[in-house]
Formats: sequence, structure tokens, C-alpha cells
Amino acid sequence: MGNNLNMEKQQQIQVLTNLGWTDRAISRGTGINRGTVAKYRKTFQNRPEVPTDSAGDSEQNRPEVPADLPPLPTTNSTQIQPYTQTIRDALIQKLTAQRIYQDLVEEHGYTGSYDAVKRYARKLRKRVRGFADRLEHLPGREAQVDFGKATCRILIGGKWKRVWFFKMTLSCSKHAYEELVEKQDLETFLRCHEHAFAFFGGVPEIVTIDNLKAGVIEASLFDPILNETYLKFAMHWGFAANPCIPRRPEHKGVVERDVSYTKHNALDGKVFNSLEEANAYLRHWNKRWARTRIHGTTRCQVWKLFCDIERPRLRPLAQQPFVFFTVRVRKVDVNGCIEVKRGFYRVPPRLVGEKVVVHYNKQYVRIYSGGQLAIAHMRLERKGAVSDATQCLPKWKHPNLESQERYYCRKARDISPALNNLVYEILCTDDPLSIRRVRGILSVSKKYDKDVVESAARNTLVSSPVRFQKFRALCVKYATNPQTEENNSTLTQSHELIRSLNEYETLINERTSL
Repeated sequence: MGNNLNMEKQQQIQVLTNLGWTDRAISRGTGINRGTVAKYRKTFQNRPEVPTDSAGDSEQNRPEVPADLPPLPTTNSTQIQPYTQTIRDALIQKLTAQRIYQDLVEEHGYTGSYDAVKRYARKLRKRVRGFADRLEHLPGREAQVDFGKATCRILIGGKWKRVWFFKMTLSCSKHAYEELVEKQDLETFLRCHEHAFAFFGGVPEIVTIDNLKAGVIEASLFDPILNETYLKFAMHWGFAANPCIPRRPEHKGVVERDVSYTKHNALDGKVFNSLEEANAYLRHWNKRWARTRIHGTTRCQVWKLFCDIERPRLRPLAQQPFVFFTVRVRKVDVNGCIEVKRGFYRVPPRLVGEKVVVHYNKQYVRIYSGGQLAIAHMRLERKGAVSDATQCLPKWKHPNLESQERYYCRKARDISPALNNLVYEILCTDDPLSIRRVRGILSVSKKYDKDVVESAARNTLVSSPVRFQKFRALCVKYATNPQTEENNSTLTQSHELIRSLNEYETLINERTSL
């Protein structure tokens, strides 16, 4: 052949020939000479049949090619020709070229190169197309949600920014709600849902969402794990959350197509001086153009279809807005506290060292263990503050100093009246060691009889300052010699240190005469 084309041009002629194009049309579309096109057409049409099975297989054992699949593209590689049908079957199963190559080597004894398999798989992908079924959507049944990157520019804080826009589309009528937002955090995501429900005047049965972290913690084909806050939000508004299958955005194709429509029809090339101005424009655009269009799928006006069949099927709105909260996991420290936003909150002592789930917002902090509410606190405003709760303290621990002092007085009163007075006098002082002194006195009191403790407390009380050592010594003294207390109870009338009454009289007279 005097005019040989490269492999890519040959494949292009073959594909167009199989599609029924004339030589003139192929020449006009590809720029290849019409005579060259005709020459290659004859070559393709007269190409000898190459068996696609191994030499030992018969025609009867060859599997039938489904009638709805396109014909296999040709290849000049003699190593690939026996496996063209196998490669196509593998591509239909969405296997990669690398995996197909490995299977051919392991299961069919393929000795060719990986590049040959890759080149033929690339040809096949142009012909083997995926199948997407068109689903019928019941009115009020489903809404689909997605975020898109806005193509307009908005002046925020003195800077021009490109923001996000939230989109919720009702699958049946294709009526939609749009809102421009600065971020995609969880609270913004939920508030946009609420605005959309209010815009529709009702709530659909199912909301299909993407696997973004605001809605789904762990994406899965069979058992996705929803964000706990989003799950509570769905229960509050009365809809079922339905995450789409991972890496399958076509499962919410209604809103995916609607996001593209909003970008190019409403936002392309637009400039706004504020976020409020941009959202006001979106509301005008929805009312003027989006809802009045004849949708290509339903062949009906969006607004008319919504009003006639979908709005009556929506569920009623919730009476109160959802109280937003954040969910976090915390480990209880050795002090029986958890930290939330630099504030400390006590939990029951049985949970020390364990992990708990915390729901918090600006009003409250709720702590859960094993799915049950363990304790609830009001949110602290001051950083570093500790929120105490009586039920979160061990039984042996007093909540404050006053409670501890009352406890010691009560114990002393149960032992003896004099000991109660002694303890009370000690606690009334400003001595920082008074609590420790009282503990020592009560500890010693347990070892002796009530009479001994009463006598020791009465005699300790008259001395100043009151000392623990003196009380203990008196207890030992009275316990060893009980008569000592009786002797101390009678007054001594005569002693070498006691002066006579005559001497006192003389002294008094001398001082008065002066």
C-alpha cells in the first residue's frame, strides 16, 4: 500500500465504517483522502476471520455474543486476537487493564505484553458503554442533595471569593432550592436543609445525600454509618437519610444534573457585592426561570408539576427548628472530668478512664455512655472553669468545705457534748490546719470510752491554744487512772502557792489607801 496510515487513523476509519458512514463523510470528517478511505474500507470488509477460541475448542462450545453488544474492534496483534472476547467480558465487569492482564496470564497462559492488553482495552472502552436505567420517582418520595462550587464572584470581607452553593432537588417534579454559603460545615448543611423544607412547604420521605463528612461518617455499600447529629436531625424532621453508594454519583443524578444547570444558567459570569444579594438573585432566578421551564425529562412545567402532584404528598414541617449540637468522643481523666472547649465537666466516677460520647452546643453539654445519658451540664462560659454535680462525686468525698465541717461536727456530737464543743471551737479559728487537727482528735476518740473522751475534751477546751497532742495525752492519762479526773473536779483549799486571806486583805488595803 503506497499510502499507509498510522494505527489510530485506521481505527478511526474502521469505527466510522461500522457506524455506516460513507467514504465522502469519513473523508470530510477526518481529512483523509477519499480514495484512501475506500481502500481501507475494502481491507476491513475482506479481513479473514480469526478464531477467538483455542485450537481445541469447537464452534458448538463457543459462547454466544449478546445481540445488544457492539461488535469487537479489530486488532493486528496476534497475541491479543484469541482473547478479545475475554477482555470485553472483563471490561463489562469494570475490571482494570492491569487486572485483565494478570487474569490472562494466570488463567489463559497469555504470553504477550501488558501494553498490548492496555491498548486493546482502551479501544473497547470507546464502545462498551455503561447502562443506566431510568427510574420513575413517586411524588413526595425523594429529594436529592449536593454541594457545588459556585462560578460567580462575591465580595466578602473586602475580598472577592468563590463560595459554595447548596442544592436540594425533588426527584419527581424537579423543583429545587438553591442557597449560596461560605462553608460546608455540619451546621450550615443542616440549616440549608431546613431552609429548603420551608421553601417547599413540606418534607420528603427520603433525602439522598453524598458521602460528605457532614452527613456520613463511614461510607459503605451495605451499611453506611451516618453522622450522629445528621441522624438526629433526620428523626426530628421525619425523613430517612439515604447515602448514595460510594463513588457512584450517578445514583443521585437528578441533583448532579441540576447543579450543572444552576452553575451555567444562573451563576456563570455573575458578580455580587454580598452573599445576601447573591441569594436574593438566586431566588429571583428560580422563580422567573428555573421553575417555569419545561423539564426535558418530565416534559412538563416544573412549577405546575410540583403544585399539582408533589406538594400535596410532602410530609408536614416540624413545629420547632432543630437544636444543633456537635458530637465528640472524650476520655474521662483521673479527676473524673472531660474537657469541652476548654471547660471541664464532671462525670460519674464509675466512668473514669473510659471513653464517652459528648453532645454539646452553646446551651448544654450532655454526656452519654453505652447509648444512655450519664449526666447533663449547662455550658460554661469561662475557660478553665469546672462544672460540678453532686451525683458525680464519690460517696466519701464532700462537695465543699462547709459540708466537710458539718460532717465532723455531727460525728463529734454523736460521741460527746464536750467533744462537739471542742471540735466547733477548733473549726471556728482561721488556722489552715484546723481540719487536720479535728481529724486527729476524732481518730483518737474512737479508741477510748465516752467518759474518757468527755473528760479529755472538757479539760483540753480550757487550755489555749487547743492542741491535738494535749487531747491525746489527757485521753491516755484518764484511761490509765480514772481517779485523776475525780480529783481534778474538787478544788484544792491549801497549797504552798495559795496565799492566805489575810495577805490578800493587806494587799487590797495598801492599794486602796494610795
